[in-house]
Amino acid sequence: MKRSRIYFLRTRLNNGQPAPGGALKNKRMQWLLPLCALLFMALGGCEKDNYDAPSAPLTGRLTFNGEPVFIRQGINVIQLYQPGYELSNPINVNVKQDGSFSSLLFDGDYQLIRVSGNGPWENNTDTIPVKVNGATTVDVPVVPYFSFSDVAFSIVNDSLKASFRLHKQMDNRQLERVFLVIGKTQLVDNLINVNPSNQQNPDPNGSLPGAAVDLSQPLRLSYGLSATTFTPHPHLFARIAVKTLGFNEMNFSDVFVIR
Repeated sequence: MKRSRIYFLRTRLNNGQPAPGGALKNKRMQWLLPLCALLFMALGGCEKDNYDAPSAPLTGRLTFNGEPVFIRQGINVIQLYQPGYELSNPINVNVKQDGSFSSLLFDGDYQLIRVSGNGPWENNTDTIPVKVNGATTVDVPVVPYFSFSDVAFSIVNDSLKASFRLHKQMDNRQLERVFLVIGKTQLVDNLINVNPSNQQNPDPNGSLPGAAVDLSQPLRLSYGLSATTFTPHPHLFARIAVKTLGFNEMNFSDVFVIR
């Protein structure tokens, strides 16, 4: 067999040995084959884990006597469990400040619980069975420490006025304070607000201590809107907050748009 000049040149340059082209190919195959195998396994794993996302909406609200119960948004008060699974971790359900909630789930049977001690209502350890089959709605009844009726807001001479009735739902609970909270967005509560601090001379008419409240009579609160903490904000919103003695979470009224 005739050898080309290039062959003899490569042989000479390699001390009389054939050029290492075949060895390089073998080395390439040695690392290329495992790489292909790993890639194949990765693709197969992705395909195996490519499940459909949950698509059945569960919606509802917190209620008392059929009326919505308003809370501070962000507290964990509802969880779902799916019985029959070895590892059944709770599904935390986000509840908005108006008491409404929504969650995307798989069809199936669930158990809904009210998280003990987290909401401004009496503990109830009963589970609520929920059968999800497509779009599903369920209301979650609670018994708040205090409830509202006849809530009315108004603006008079640059002052926010609120009138309402307050009802104690549990005889063993004591009212600590009822007060107005004012915020620059619709998300407003005892933690998110622009109320003047104690050092900024808050309006004394915007709060009532529990000892001064007569629950048999309509209650009235007011807050002057000329305070320096309010004037920079083009939009203001207000709610009534009720603090029960010994509990951090509060009952709230619905949101009122001041401006």
